[in-house]
Amino acid sequence: MTALVCGQRLTRFWLCRGAGQGARRPYRAVRCTELKQPLAVAEVASRPVLPHEVRVDVHFCGVNFADILVCNGQYQEKPHLPFTPGMEFSGTVLETGTDVSTVKEGDRVIGVRHFHAMAEECITDQKTVWQIPENVSLQEAATLPATYGTAILALEHGARTQPGETVLVTAAAGATGLAVIDVATNVLQAKVNDAFLHIMQRKSTGKVLLSLK
Repeated sequence: MTALVCGQRLTRFWLCRGAGQGARRPYRAVRCTELKQPLAVAEVASRPVLPHEVRVDVHFCGVNFADILVCNGQYQEKPHLPFTPGMEFSGTVLETGTDVSTVKEGDRVIGVRHFHAMAEECITDQKTVWQIPENVSLQEAATLPATYGTAILALEHGARTQPGETVLVTAAAGATGLAVIDVATNVLQAKVNDAFLHIMQRKSTGKVLLSLK
């Protein structure tokens, strides 16, 4: 499937925007109105946050293979049409619910959500957002949730990798493959074939940017 947003290819890019959207105002979002068809940018009505929720001004949203699958009707979860894709994002907190204690307004955060992140703002549970260290940019942080979440789930919970074991990584040049190498060697103290380690020196994740402005 080739998905289009404002004439741009959707398969491997990052959705980005600048700050400045006020809470409770209509905001722009990428919408899937029909499966296997080009996506479009449309205005969406904002809603109040619930006590446990956080409203984030989205600066960057990752576009992953799962987004392509869900827009093609091939993902294990099938949201009702129309819907906004996007499962990982970075941005700044606009508003917090009355019961939120983990972040505050103005904090830079990364987050995950079951869709709806490919928009100018995103509301999600406080349990699914985390503060970003000062030395990490919003752009860099947006690449972490899906890739490193997948790597940790596969290595630690799936394979139960132990220190000293050898991990074989296929397709290691991709973002998830690089995360697997990083987690395996630097967190779990496992071994990875030296042929793969030089890939870690690459600075590019192979993803580009698309602006909604």
